[in-house]
Amino acid sequence: MSIEIRRPRDDEWDAICYADGRAFGNTYTAEEIAERRPLHDLSRFRIAVDEGSIVGTAGSYALDATLPGGTTVPMGGVTWVSVAATHRRKGIMRRVVGAVHDDIDQRGEPLATLGASEGGIYEHVGYGIVSQQRSTVIDRRFATIRADLAGPTDTVRFLEDEDDIYTSVTSIWDRFRRTRSGEVSRSPEFHDFVFGIRSKGADGMSAGYYLAHADGYAVYRIKSDWANGMPAHEMHLSELAAITPEAHLALWQTLLSVDLVGEIHSRAIAIDDPLPYLLDNQRALRTTVVADGIWANVRDVSICFGARAYRTTDTLVVDVDGKRWSIDGGPDGASCKAVRTKPDLVTSHSGLSSLLYGGTLPSALVAGRRMTARSDAALARADLFFPTGLAPHCQTHY
Repeated sequence: MSIEIRRPRDDEWDAICYADGRAFGNTYTAEEIAERRPLHDLSRFRIAVDEGSIVGTAGSYALDATLPGGTTVPMGGVTWVSVAATHRRKGIMRRVVGAVHDDIDQRGEPLATLGASEGGIYEHVGYGIVSQQRSTVIDRRFATIRADLAGPTDTVRFLEDEDDIYTSVTSIWDRFRRTRSGEVSRSPEFHDFVFGIRSKGADGMSAGYYLAHADGYAVYRIKSDWANGMPAHEMHLSELAAITPEAHLALWQTLLSVDLVGEIHSRAIAIDDPLPYLLDNQRALRTTVVADGIWANVRDVSICFGARAYRTTDTLVVDVDGKRWSIDGGPDGASCKAVRTKPDLVTSHSGLSSLLYGGTLPSALVAGRRMTARSDAALARADLFFPTGLAPHCQTHY
């Protein structure tokens, strides 16, 4: 019997959760299944069905993604991609993801992105790495804000009331997410889900504590370790959104002042975060892992590359799998159209996608044999043209 790819029915949500949990080593409780349901528009999902059983899944969220320059474009955030171990090497992943891509295209969303569970899966379906994610540890014994930078402590407060938390976080997030390429919008359902998760302890950690500044906020949990009278609690920084340098400094000054903490662990700090330069001892912030973050698949080249800004004013022609695109751009905007002109760069669809958020140098793709350049001069121009000022970063997990 052939494997059917189709849109799931509403009454198949529990079975989708079971298939996803089986693939990723989770067991969703009835409460967790119910908590997650409002987040998911099943019209954006596709499942592979074999003799009545779900053997493959994929879906997407409707999001807006920030591009270099602060503009945003509609995006399908691809998620819940899985194939049963019994159905490997049958092309199911390509088919369900392809069906989700078709749905994204039909909705007029020019971009698809995802966070990959494994690094070797998605390049062959057009995705390229556009951001990095790092894990960090701060040894609080050696982490103090420089005396010449330390400011008043009354600009930061704890948020305790649920309505205050919701209003403060949602309003600040919508301002913050436009400040850095790679970040995305968050729906009311997403905020509700995350607030619900953070309101409860998990994995031996406390519920989330919220710190707020007029232009930022931070969320952290505490894992207690009293260490026989020598307290060394672990702080786990879940999120930090700072719109201004003043908010960034004030929030970190407060975080580093929380009593009884030994180390601060996080996966939320951007690769180019200025925190080390604010500390007396720059080595107090250590990076333990650097890995790929978000992968992008540009669905509409003219819209995506015409919507972002560029660091220099130039025109470059890129050949993408035999089709040529002229990108005429600068700091104030751009246009992108199909042409027949001799190309400056030649690459695959995944290679082009890697350039969208501005965090990948064309010369790195050339060195990695994922791109070729017409000349050294053309490559040098491209290296000046595509990068963004701040490294792309995404704290939103989808």
